Amino acid sequence: MNDPRRIVFDTNVFVAAVTSREGVSARLLLAARAGRFQIVASPLLLDELSDVLARPKFRRHLSIEDAHRFVDAIRELSVVVDDPQEGDDPITDDPDDDFLVLLAEAAGADVLVSGDPDLTTVQRPGLVVMTPRTFLEAMGDL
Repeated sequence: MNDPRRIVFDTNVFVAAVTSREGVSARLLLAARAGRFQIVASPLLLDELSDVLARPKFRRHLSIEDAHRFVDAIRELSVVVDDPQEGDDPITDDPDDDFLVLLAEAAGADVLVSGDPDLTTVQRPGLVVMTPRTFLEAMGDL
């Protein structure tokens, strides 16, 4: 498989990279830093990541300051596009996840990477959704 050029990561992929620095998601971030693909993000995605990493349960993994630095690093690493327009019809079983599908579609992303079953089971024309492990395997890194 040719490496996709534009990838949208679900917030859970970034969080997994923080909580398991040797895991699959961390390896994906290293691949992005090495220029193997381009991460696509939006203000809403970055805000969600910031909010999640501010939760007390993540203090054992990183300080608030490190969480801010991490989000800033993701912002710098990513192509940041406008938030997608909300659709009228639900796409997933969790309406909070719909924006990720819309972001991937609006940004022309090659793949949406998520560990969330509400997203990995979405079937829409032109949308490819992979788990972090499946994406890493497709890149030939596992």
